[in-house]
Amino acid sequence: MKNLLTLAAAVMLSTTVMADDYSLYYVGTTSTTNNKIETVANIRKLTFEDGKMTVTRTDGTTSQLNIASMKRLFFSADAVTAIEGVKEDATHMEKGEVYDLTGRKLSIDLTKQKLPKGIYIIDGQKVLVK
Repeated sequence: MKNLLTLAAAVMLSTTVMADDYSLYYVGTTSTTNNKIETVANIRKLTFEDGKMTVTRTDGTTSQLNIASMKRLFFSADAVTAIEGVKEDATHMEKGEVYDLTGRKLSIDLTKQKLPKGIYIIDGQKVLVK
């Protein structure tokens, strides 16, 4: 069980370590409240041993939590992030350039090739090819 918890924590930390706005939380067995442990950027190490989870911070301080008192351990963003708006910058797009919907530029010469069925962005306009 200890190895499984350590592996789970390592996977969770590795997937979120790049995001400074994520924190480690837990929900206790007797409540439904999300309890913040620490922001990911401040966590140096998580250790699961003898029924306790030890959080070692980057400043060298530690804290311990009883694993049996935790119902759920998870990472979550502290702040809601969203795309507020999109600004069109036509200066980067040249005439005849073709992009797919994920924004990847396709190397297709429209004078020599036909596009397969799909939705594309050509010259800044969405185009449906049937």
